[in-house]
Amino acid sequence: MANRLNRLKTVPEAFLAKLDPVQRQVFKALLKKLSTLETVNGQIVSSLKNMEVVDSIRKFLHDELLQTDYPKVIKDFADEFTIQSGLNKKYYEAAFDTTFSTAIAEAGVKQIKKQVVQALISDSVQAGFLTPLENTLSIAVNSGASFAETVASIRTFVEGNEEVDGRIVQYSKQLAHDSFANSDRSYNSQIADELDIEWFLWAGGEIATSRCFCIERHGKYYHYKEIEAWGRLENIGDCRTDTGWAGMNRSTNEKTIFTYAGGYGCLHTVAGVSIFDVPREDVVRNIESGNYEPSRTESEFFGL
Repeated sequence: MANRLNRLKTVPEAFLAKLDPVQRQVFKALLKKLSTLETVNGQIVSSLKNMEVVDSIRKFLHDELLQTDYPKVIKDFADEFTIQSGLNKKYYEAAFDTTFSTAIAEAGVKQIKKQVVQALISDSVQAGFLTPLENTLSIAVNSGASFAETVASIRTFVEGNEEVDGRIVQYSKQLAHDSFANSDRSYNSQIADELDIEWFLWAGGEIATSRCFCIERHGKYYHYKEIEAWGRLENIGDCRTDTGWAGMNRSTNEKTIFTYAGGYGCLHTVAGVSIFDVPREDVVRNIESGNYEPSRTESEFFGL
């Protein structure tokens, strides 16, 4: 299990690391385009020619982006979703010594993959990168801004620096982490339904940005009814806020919590486990709360 859990962090990070060279390639191409702007004494001229350059920037940059390694980097990232599903399948086959249908689970992963590729290739790149860059250039031309200062500002926007990520990395960061983790959890949830799994481990890695909700549950075992209750905003404990808990996905309810878990940026998964792997005190807690009624074999195993 450790390998597939580590991948919730390492796979998106590896994807993001590959975007730095892409950003440098894009800026190099953009710099050539910017050199066609008319300037006088180092100031950008407010002219029809320069406005035409700005008008052509969006299509130019999108075409240039597709000429970089960006499409391949996205494809390789999308392929990791399928690899993660395979690791999950092997885990459940071994943990429950059974075979099962993965059709619905795989369809869910395929849908998430399609959404993330669409966002990275078109939607997010338009809203998070091309539109604000076009607006910056439009203002620079209309105001007669300094060419050198404009180029320096755009370079920071595109490539980033020691203090801030480049814009492509910025808009990709949460999308990459959330989509990969949601895909993993969606697959887990579907297989758990297929196998009628009742017990789950809140598993994954704690990171610097881990929030109260996940820190309290990290590495602990729960009956599915306990998890569903959190989705209804019940029994949240000390982590409760006015809207649920910090970082909670707005679409979280008693069913989707198995996919969204702690919410935005969460690197935990809700992994189905055999009751015989659950600590006795957790089983007893759920018997006493009325969530679970053990079989005779289970009662004997736990000494109940």
